Amino acid sequence: MYSDHDYDDAETWPSDNGQPSVSRVCVAVTHAGGSAAKPDGRAAQDQRGQTAEGLLEARQLLLAVAGNLQGGSPLIGWARELADLHATLFTASVSTTRRPADFDGPATSGRINTVIGLIDEWSACHLPRPASGRRHTHSLGEVISHVADTYTHVQWTLRHTKSAEHQHHAAVRFAQVQEGYADLVGEIRALRVALPLGRGNQPTP
Repeated sequence: MYSDHDYDDAETWPSDNGQPSVSRVCVAVTHAGGSAAKPDGRAAQDQRGQTAEGLLEARQLLLAVAGNLQGGSPLIGWARELADLHATLFTASVSTTRRPADFDGPATSGRINTVIGLIDEWSACHLPRPASGRRHTHSLGEVISHVADTYTHVQWTLRHTKSAEHQHHAAVRFAQVQEGYADLVGEIRALRVALPLGRGNQPTP
């Protein structure tokens, strides 16, 4: 489970603590969802100077999960897909009558993990990884998936709950999640935090 400020939770990550060197991580994704190649040391040094181009701001991520943003960063499409997948899982869990006839829970969960992996691959290729930055507790894919999942729950509450108290609580909760994501983006751009490589991106020794 995530707390309201989990996005800020990190620890110091020295460059010589045995963690995989950024030089062993990909620096280019050929297309959205594509595979990536491992760079040489010089390419890795260039990566440290990247400016996180393509990383969505909090407002952009909200528009993306709501399906109101197109083009540009591949994160837009992945964020929207995660929102749809989480909505499918949540709807199936609360209402059997709304569950699609071909609903497959394990397959849907598996696709969520796949999209998280695609985002993490993009992150490893495009975001700076400061050697002295604090290590974040969650990968970018996990964070965006959490935002999308929270958005799904909030939308269901606003549409199906008449309780003003419940609606207010849901809106406040999502605002807190957005704030946490915005803080994380600021930390990434300021080179104060390094995200985990994520699932499927751990290089071999």
